[in-house]
Amino acid sequence: WLTNYLETLLVQVWYPMTVCTQSLEQKKIIKRYLQDTGCDSVIDQGLHAFKLHDFGFRGVSSVESAALGSVAHLVHFLGTDTMVGLEMAKEFYSEDCAGFSIPASEHSTMTSWGREREVDAMRNMLQNHPTGLVACVSDSYDI
Repeated sequence: WLTNYLETLLVQVWYPMTVCTQSLEQKKIIKRYLQDTGCDSVIDQGLHAFKLHDFGFRGVSSVESAALGSVAHLVHFLGTDTMVGLEMAKEFYSEDCAGFSIPASEHSTMTSWGREREVDAMRNMLQNHPTGLVACVSDSYDI
């Protein structure tokens, strides 16, 4: 019975531990390539914390899973569109603002312009958000 009990507990924490570990390893890779490409100022300004945005609510099995995964991701990054993660961080960790959303396109908004006008779609996003952070989907066709 003890083995089953412990296994059940471990399964409950496996998901957030895996997300947190993956986010840490991805953050290391992002920082390494920012340094290798002469973008140390991005790290110095803390902007590397927005280089991997959390859209994880879309691919999980429950609201609770979304919250757990989001909070785990927010240990290493600041960008999220998963509101339940922000709510969990506030409720359980007294974190008033654990993360931030940024203007972001999605595949449907980019592809609605059509393949021939993908550059126009990108231009439109950047013209509508000329300053600050913005996330543009750029793998719908071949920009």
